[in-house]
Amino acid sequence: MTRKQLERKYEDCGLNDYQLRTLDELREIHGVDVRELSGYSGLTNENRKLFDITVLRFYNSLGLDIRKQLLPKSVNYVIETEYVKDIDENEAETAGIIIDSIDRSGKKRRLHRYVFNKNIPFSECRKFIKSYLRFELKGEWYHFTDKGEWY
Repeated sequence: MTRKQLERKYEDCGLNDYQLRTLDELREIHGVDVRELSGYSGLTNENRKLFDITVLRFYNSLGLDIRKQLLPKSVNYVIETEYVKDIDENEAETAGIIIDSIDRSGKKRRLHRYVFNKNIPFSECRKFIKSYLRFELKGEWYHFTDKGEWY
């Protein structure tokens, strides 16, 4: 689709400022129904609401040419655990990271396990845990925070 055709789709929906306001507009204009993404049905109602608002802000923050290239794959609520070993008083090394998705019933599923140093057992490490919504696009992913921001 050309940029002109995309602009026309926005204008036909009455969006002359090219800013999406609803998930239905996202589906109608870009053919993306985030409610059908892998992992969406496993989100709690609270996380769905957060994702719905943030994904619209995410799309609106990008230019039209970028928006038409986005290929969303999945969304998951994840617990990321970083395993860090203290080397000495002033130095530490990250041994690895485990990322598990958690569905609305509390069921865990391993998404990724990264090991950076095979000589450091995770059992000897301090754990740093954070949780966030993980929005995956083709080739990259974003962390959506509970404040509606992403990185």
